[in-house]
Amino acid sequence: MPQGPTLADLPASARCSVVETDDISETRREILGEILALSDAGLGSALDTVLRSLTIAAAISDAVLKSRATRVAPVRQAPSGTLQALALDVREAGVPVRFAPTWTPLGEGEIGLGFSGAGQELAVFLEAHPSWKLA
Repeated sequence: MPQGPTLADLPASARCSVVETDDISETRREILGEILALSDAGLGSALDTVLRSLTIAAAISDAVLKSRATRVAPVRQAPSGTLQALALDVREAGVPVRFAPTWTPLGEGEIGLGFSGAGQELAVFLEAHPSWKLA
């Protein structure tokens, strides 16, 4: 069984959380993880890197490789009209607005809202506003 972690470093456009479990009695290593990316291209690149790394590790150690990948949620973009309306409302309430991608998978129609030190003001604004609700 290989010493140390099996996977190579992922591209900067993706995040990966992985658990490697060794079963010495069966000389088996199981790798279970999740890959997050900000785009379909980033996800494809990261998955390719992971599968290549696993294939190389299996070939070097003369192991049998079984792999499976499942797409849990597609990469989604926030609806631009809704995002613009929320940004204008938040800015009018006196909370600074910046746009950035989010690593958190969002549901259909949801918008990720981050805050930098203005969490309390933002929560008060959203709770009082008739058009917005916290999910």
